[in-house]
Amino acid sequence: MPAAIREIQRLRSRVYDLEQQLQRHDLLANDTATSLITPPTSFAASPASNIAKLDPLKELPSPKKFWEGIYTSTALSYETQYYGPASSFYFIGRMSSYLASALQQPHSDHHLQLNSASRSFATPTTLKRGSLDDAGVSTDGPTTADTLSGMQEDYFLGLFWQSYHCILQIIDEVEFKEHYKSLWVAPGKSRKPSALVDIVLALCMQYGVAFVPRSGATQQTEGDVDGNDATIAGRWLYRRSQSLLSAELESPTIVTLQCHILAVCYLCNASFQNMAHSTLAIAVRTAQILGLHLEPPINLTRKAKELRRRIWWTLFAVESKTCMKLGRPLSAQISEVSCSLPADDPELALLSGSSFASFGDNVTWHSYNLQNTKVILAARAIYVSFHDKCAEVLAPSEGTTLYSDAHSLEACAQFLSASMECLQTWRLEVPDGLRTKRKGSGESLSTDRSPLDLELYAPVWLQRQRLLLELLYHNLAMNLHRPFISFSNVSSSSLQHTRGHASACVDHAIAITDIMYQMLTETDTLRGWHEAFQWQWNATLSLIGYVLAYPLSPSTLSARQAIDSAIDVFETFGRNFVIAASAANVTRDLTAKADFLIRCFSGNGLMTPTIPSSGDIRPLRNYNDSNGPNGPTGPNDDSVEANDFQSVIEPSAMFQNPLAGMDLAFTVDSFNSFEPMLAGSTNMSNMWNFSQE
Repeated sequence: MPAAIREIQRLRSRVYDLEQQLQRHDLLANDTATSLITPPTSFAASPASNIAKLDPLKELPSPKKFWEGIYTSTALSYETQYYGPASSFYFIGRMSSYLASALQQPHSDHHLQLNSASRSFATPTTLKRGSLDDAGVSTDGPTTADTLSGMQEDYFLGLFWQSYHCILQIIDEVEFKEHYKSLWVAPGKSRKPSALVDIVLALCMQYGVAFVPRSGATQQTEGDVDGNDATIAGRWLYRRSQSLLSAELESPTIVTLQCHILAVCYLCNASFQNMAHSTLAIAVRTAQILGLHLEPPINLTRKAKELRRRIWWTLFAVESKTCMKLGRPLSAQISEVSCSLPADDPELALLSGSSFASFGDNVTWHSYNLQNTKVILAARAIYVSFHDKCAEVLAPSEGTTLYSDAHSLEACAQFLSASMECLQTWRLEVPDGLRTKRKGSGESLSTDRSPLDLELYAPVWLQRQRLLLELLYHNLAMNLHRPFISFSNVSSSSLQHTRGHASACVDHAIAITDIMYQMLTETDTLRGWHEAFQWQWNATLSLIGYVLAYPLSPSTLSARQAIDSAIDVFETFGRNFVIAASAANVTRDLTAKADFLIRCFSGNGLMTPTIPSSGDIRPLRNYNDSNGPNGPTGPNDDSVEANDFQSVIEPSAMFQNPLAGMDLAFTVDSFNSFEPMLAGSTNMSNMWNFSQE
């Protein structure tokens, strides 16, 4: 009987493959017929002289003037790295510029960056503090204390099947367990090394240790990152995995690619964003070497074909999400991909080897992978078209940023409004089985601020899939809207679309915060999930930026309340890993400054900040010389963005800033690295420090 069932499954798989081949043959035939009827104009007869004029260095019809980003140091070294205008670091730079201008005091963006492992150590495996010259990568193996016993490995692998396996879906559970069993060759001895097993264990140690409270944490040490921090737990397993992979560069396999993808997740969780981005490049090239961007070979079983599709689209989604987060160019081009999207039908779920039940309307555990891919594809399409539009708008004026011209800003805002329909279409098509219900009449995947209605008996893996899918949606939408949080003093009546996007951004940020706060106070579903923390930090930056830019907006009170909830979220995470405790401290400091400015705007403060006229912020220069580009004295002529004071405070009510007479100059032109010059000194300790009343 089992043999008969297997034969039926084999025949069904064969029928499915033949149907797919037939569909592709019909599409190819139609395309061929069309091309025969209407030949492309590029093949039309043309003089040979035209061919001779082709310029191999000019791929585009006209050069684009891209919206320039920011160069800032985000790692251990003082060397700067580039982050585009869609990145949180660019937004941090804009907030730093605004605070320095509003408070008439130098405000370095480094004070808004978190105390992470990447700012303390050169790599996750090098725990020697100091300069990069002193931080050599250790090549020795694990100590006896580092080595896991078989029982400990079983525990962490058990975490994997209920956590990352349900989200990434790039490993065949049956094949992995058979491989793992083969590594234990002799009783009582350690298993043989395996790059795949090592990186899986490293990722699960990073996740599992995040449940353990930090020992010895005090008010003075809660911001110190050391070798016991959860974000770099399992680092020697990561190191050994990378060492084993170095022998597979010339002849990579599917397992090699699986290791690279998991390594990217480990590095992102550990806050080594640039290392993760570099590893992604290797992963994309490895996938292309293996041909995963193309349709799978026809001689493979359906199970093997779908695994290849899931691996490719998981990688594509991670690469797209990372590049959009950092504001850097996308390396995997959709125009070169012929691999179809992965399937999620119940039959495939049974073939996949993992025992997860299906939940209504043909929703399986593979449905998350498909919907995760679709929402990132939708956001990516909007992201690419929006930045192309920005380049088109900037081209005639030779500008580098949208904020110098209100009409250009509003034109791009109007374009984005029309483009967001793509993301809304995805939202409406998400199956009910992947939606977290709301209490009362609240709507899932919305910003109506209704509380979650958690299903009591839904398995944890399904609850986590639902939550992460919704949090991802809100984070992507928030990032798309955030460029239109504007600190300029242009009348809001002329920037209706711009203000609309700013309001939409803060709505999504509040939604993320509400979900995170409720889940961390009521369940353990998101505890230890490092990406969820990163989304919360990203949302908090949007909340604070909105409060600073629109202190008297109707949404400001809700945003301010959400900031308090975000601090509670950071404190909860901060009991387990240091970067979250650092986020709580930074948020408190920024909130104190925002509250001070709000009191000034409302007329209750002792003074009103002096704000220069709005203009272009030029972020693309970074000066290591503490004197800046203009020497030790004399401010730069470039102005910075300012808030809409004219609409909230009459000029006659403006108080003279008592700080205006101080000997103060700072490089506004290099807003990503404000260099204080107080009477020729570069002492950064002379910063604003408001009491947190």
